Amino acid sequence: MLWFDPYPWGRWALVVLVALFALYIEFRPESADDVPFAIVDIAAGDEISAENTELRSVADGLLVAAVRGDVTVDSIPAGDPVLARDVGGTDTLVPSDWWVVGVTLPDGAGIGDPVRLVLLDTGAEVEGVVAHPGSDDPFAAADGGVAVPPETSADVALAAANSRLAVLISTG
Repeated sequence: MLWFDPYPWGRWALVVLVALFALYIEFRPESADDVPFAIVDIAAGDEISAENTELRSVADGLLVAAVRGDVTVDSIPAGDPVLARDVGGTDTLVPSDWWVVGVTLPDGAGIGDPVRLVLLDTGAEVEGVVAHPGSDDPFAAADGGVAVPPETSADVALAAANSRLAVLISTG
């Protein structure tokens, strides 16, 4: 006889508690971070600002974002997030007393890459660091910059001005 069975209140209460917990998990407010996203193509060496980025909410801890005011060390296409690994400053990569000489850099040169400059007239070799990479413009002359020690900066600048300078980048 069904009317003599006890009511299943305990089971119904457990089902309601599980359903309420599932609803809480589904609709709880998520914590979010504001991450800058590029709204235009950002070239290496440009400052992250309100003119070239917009802030978008992203789940907390999903991305390690850069902050506005940082300088990019690599180009960032429009629509991509600006991450902490994309920014930095040449001051952290180049010693403060070194001089930057404008040179044409080989493809693939990035900020902070070590380079060897060979002065073709004398055969002297100078160690340097890429301070800013070249542009993609094939008509740009001396569009990159290499930082060199102060004691060799005059010789490197003279060789670069006379087109008697070879820039070597390590492959490994």
